[in-house]
Amino acid sequence: MTQLSRNAQILRYLIQVAPGLGRIKLAKFAYLADCEAHRYLSRPISEFRYTYDRHGPFDRRRFYLAKDELVKGEYATETVVKAGPYDGYEFQPTTKPVEYDFDQAEAEILQYVAETYLTHTAVRLCDEVVYQTPPMKGAKVGEKLPMEKMHEEKGTELGFNLERLLAGEASAEAGRFRPLKEAVDELRARHRS
Repeated sequence: MTQLSRNAQILRYLIQVAPGLGRIKLAKFAYLADCEAHRYLSRPISEFRYTYDRHGPFDRRRFYLAKDELVKGEYATETVVKAGPYDGYEFQPTTKPVEYDFDQAEAEILQYVAETYLTHTAVRLCDEVVYQTPPMKGAKVGEKLPMEKMHEEKGTELGFNLERLLAGEASAEAGRFRPLKEAVDELRARHRS
């Protein structure tokens, strides 16, 4: 099985979760996934380098390389669809198997973004979500976006570490857990001594 580039894997995963995405939403979903990854993992998922393009955050060269890799490799189809007088593009995953190299937290973030914003129109997605992210606030067209601003938005207000939470879930599902009574008794014993 041919291994896709990291960026192509991300786009393919997003269209697998949300088939029928157009180019704008696909690019914005990748950006939002990187925002969430910066927030909860302190690092991006992709290798995109976003600049404030005239239509929002975008890495034109890397996006089209990844998109072309998917289409030419027959991992996705791209169909022209009419949107009034304009041509739009719609992506569908093919049945060709893909070997993803995401960890569980990365896959959860990608799935969360695709499922959460699937019903948003491209305009609503940009206006209400994308343009409200910290890297976009105060940015100027043509500038590289400061993705590290997402670190100021860390998920600590929720009081959990995403990777530890997912690891705990996996352990419980695999039958590796301690009864609550046993854990509470141990904590009480520590505090008494």
